[in-house]
Amino acid sequence: MRSLSILGFLFYLALPIHLRAQEIYPNTLTNANFLDSVNIKRYKYFIGHSRIKIEINRITGIASFYSTNLTGTLTATGEIFKNKNLTAACNLFKLNTLVRVTNLRNGAYVVVRINDRMHPNMLKKGRVIDLSQAAAKKLILNTKGIVKVTVEAIGYSKITPKA
Repeated sequence: MRSLSILGFLFYLALPIHLRAQEIYPNTLTNANFLDSVNIKRYKYFIGHSRIKIEINRITGIASFYSTNLTGTLTATGEIFKNKNLTAACNLFKLNTLVRVTNLRNGAYVVVRINDRMHPNMLKKGRVIDLSQAAAKKLILNTKGIVKVTVEAIGYSKITPKA
């Protein structure tokens, strides 16, 4: 009897921990919540619910890219914006969150850091993230400059990812 319970306990320990975590958080890459709940409450009237889908650490909507004339301006984190960096603006994730942006048409993805905020009216149009020119090139945006994407939180960093 006792050997059976010991075997059961050893079997439980042998299970990979990530399987148990995936049962708790099935739709996320991380178990920490990187969504900015204060801004989500603030902008709930701006969010076009038919165009934007919000889950834990995952948002589906439309991505656009920064204009070239914004180079050299200050971002919400206080740094100077450069279009060659892999950064983005988003109102729904906390600042300095690393996110993976995936193009839903072709599967291309890019990892960017959220270092700025968008205008709230962009949410009315279904736009959830505004990418730098470098990130948009990696994501292969269409000629209109917008594409349907999924944005997933990966972690937190004050360092911008390298190309």
